[in-house]
This record gives sequence, C-alpha cells and structure tokens, in this order.
Amino acid sequence: MKNVPHCIVCKAQISFPFFKTKDNMFDIPGIFDVKRCHRCNLVFLDPQPSREVLKKHYPHQQYYSYKTRAKGLSGLIGQFRSYLIKHYYKPTILSRMFSILVKGVPAIPKKPSGNPGKILDVGCGSGSTLVLLKELGWDVYGIEIDKNAVKIAQERGLLNVKLGEYEKIADFPNNYFDSIRLYHVIEHIPDPRNCLQLIHKKLKPGGEVLLGTPNTDSTVSKLFGRFWYHLDIPRHLFVFSPKTLSRIVKSEGFSHLSITFCSSDGLGRSIVYLMNAILKKNMNTNKFTLLFFFLYPFEWVLDKLRTGDIIILRGIK
Repeated sequence: MKNVPHCIVCKAQISFPFFKTKDNMFDIPGIFDVKRCHRCNLVFLDPQPSREVLKKHYPHQQYYSYKTRAKGLSGLIGQFRSYLIKHYYKPTILSRMFSILVKGVPAIPKKPSGNPGKILDVGCGSGSTLVLLKELGWDVYGIEIDKNAVKIAQERGLLNVKLGEYEKIADFPNNYFDSIRLYHVIEHIPDPRNCLQLIHKKLKPGGEVLLGTPNTDSTVSKLFGRFWYHLDIPRHLFVFSPKTLSRIVKSEGFSHLSITFCSSDGLGRSIVYLMNAILKKNMNTNKFTLLFFFLYPFEWVLDKLRTGDIIILRGIK
C-alpha cells in the first residue's frame, strides 16, 4: 500500500477524508479510505494497493464476463442497442430519431472518411465492441489484461487483440491511430496521466481519444454516497467529475473537448447495494434486470440533464 502524495489533476497536497467503505461488489476483506482533493474535488482511494494486491481485487470468474452473447431480456436489449448503433451515423431522419433511445452511442466513434480508420480499444474484454466497430468499417486493435478474454476475442477473429496492461500502448508506432477508446478503464489505472501521455503519442494529428468513466457529480452518486454502484472501491483508484476529467485531459495536450452522459444501470444497482446494507443480505445485482429496465427512463432523463452516471469525453490531438 502506498499513499497518494498529491492530487494527480491539480497537484494539491491537501486532501480530506470523504468516507470509509467496504467492497460492495465482492466483499473483498477490509475497510477502504476514500479521499477528496480540497482544491479540485477529485475522488480517489488512499492509500492505494500495489499492482500485485490490486490483481486480487478482481475475482476472475465473477468480475470478468466471457459470454459472447447475453441471454434473456439483457440479450434482447443488447441486440436492439447494437442495431441502433449500426444505424446511428446514417444520414436519415429515422436513424437520428432512434438514436435518442440508445445509451452508449457517444462511446462509439464515427469512422473517418476515406480509408478504414485504425482504432485501439484499451480494456476491450472479449471483443464485443470491437466486433461492432469492425462491422462499422474500422480496422480494430485491442489491449486486454485478462488472458481468457483475449483468447475469446482472438477466436472471434479479432487477431489484433493483445494481452497486457495499458503500458502496452507504447508498443505501437507514434501517430498510428485515428481513435483510441477507453471505456470503464481509466478509473482502474494507477497512473492516468501517464496513460494519457501514451495515447497522445500514438494518435495521429487530429485523432480522437474517447473516454467513458464514472461521474462523481452524478445525481445517483450524490444520493447514494458509498453505496453508489459505480464507485466500485477498491477497484476504482480515481473517480472523476466532468471538470476534473476535462482538466487532466486538456493538460496532456488534447483540445476541442466534448462531454455527454450515459447512465448504465447505476440507479438500480445502487438501490440493491443499499438494500443489502439495510437488510444485511448479499443479493446479486445481476438478478434485477427487470428493475433496471423500468428505471431506464429515469436514467435517460438524468443523462439529458447532464447529471448521468457515466461521463463520455471526446478530445482531439
């Protein structure tokens, strides 16, 4: 365990205890200290575990999903979402009307005109998003930390998916990619600033970084506090707000930033976490798909009010 000497965003050396919490997802033993920077309000775990200890916070058969296709209601919703995403960038009125129903479209980059654009998905899992991006015309690459997920991705024909942590970005030539995507990844990285520096080097001039990460300024975060699903301590080391994320991205040379929001079942799962604490139970949030479905309109409204759970940030090199 090591202490965080200063804020990674604004360099302030003073932080305040925010709260103490246990692991709500997997009940990893321990009570974890969450702090907030007194200047920019970045939320972070302090002290932070070593990489070896951090690996133990990810139970493989529970945290990683190796399914190539979801079943039941989740599967139907996923197929409908994929259909709409494929038509999102088509210049028709109908596709634009459908697009307002879709969560996560902002995390899918628009393919550049001309030759197929090269995209790197860091933390690509078993490649579901890369399959979709390939169908949209992208030349796809991926980096994934879990070897079973990499194996499945390669079996799906995604031969450019490689095993490794985010530092493997350095293996690619400079000015190589049109887009680099990290969706629910940067909050897990011990050194987000170094990661952004690597991304900047590997993007072509005019290339796009696309980040999706939990929003500490969301309505659900403020309502549920330490029971907020997307807090996910101790796996999330740094949790950003739109202001802190924009600040660190700008400081590493990106410009023309744009932010949208994309809630992702956080309201329903936070309710389950709170119920678990009150009832002293350990109910699995994955068994409440129907609840998430009915809460979808509320999350959609929060996204439109710009207080949704997930920040989607685009920046240009």
